[in-house]
Amino acid sequence: MPILTKKVTAIKHPLIFMDVYADIAMELPEQPNVGIVRAEINKVIRRVNDEIGLWREMVRVAAGTLTTGWQDLDADEWEDEDTQTWDMWGKFSHGWDYDQTNYILRLSDVVVEVEEVYFDSVEWKCVPYETAKDSDNASEKYYAQIGRYLYFPFDLKTSSAVCDIRVKQSYSFVAAAITSSSAIDLPESYRQMLISGVLFALTSRSKYKDKDVFEVNKEIFEREHRSLKGQYENLEVEYVTRDSIYKY
Repeated sequence: MPILTKKVTAIKHPLIFMDVYADIAMELPEQPNVGIVRAEINKVIRRVNDEIGLWREMVRVAAGTLTTGWQDLDADEWEDEDTQTWDMWGKFSHGWDYDQTNYILRLSDVVVEVEEVYFDSVEWKCVPYETAKDSDNASEKYYAQIGRYLYFPFDLKTSSAVCDIRVKQSYSFVAAAITSSSAIDLPESYRQMLISGVLFALTSRSKYKDKDVFEVNKEIFEREHRSLKGQYENLEVEYVTRDSIYKY
């Protein structure tokens, strides 16, 4: 079985929306509406997801131990102490739902593709559901994927096993409610392409029309887009090494 010997995820360093907005606004003769800029930024993010590539990450889905103390819980959600499953608080990563009855883990909404699954640093093999269901996993280490659901032939909720899953997930769109801390989760290396993409889109409109700004930023956007697409395998990569007998 391949062994996960090191797991380091590159940090995206999310961009602050208002910083990007300021860089865009200073290039235009008239200050653009925040909502229009948000819409154009989301168009660029959609193109990144569809054309350049998804964010790659190793997610620790099930920690195997308690990670949230009672003092961190929302008092409004507390139930009677005797009915509270205190040992399960902090068990699963945010956005991943677990069905304890059927042993099924639902993928987070942002996950597009599952690449590898590890339990306690040992990689498990994806097999058909019936094969995984009939396995006692004494040696096979099988799991199954059915659409957006992963099936494991044991109760992950009561297990002490640590579950890490390597995934590809989409970059998030900027929400409608903009605050001073609103972030764009594209990595810093996409910043110039993002700004130029918004500028050439805006300056093609009559209200912000500027032929020179349009032409310059359209050229920059297309160049950055080609470059980032060509370098995708080396951009913001999560580096993982294994035992020497296992090669990519």
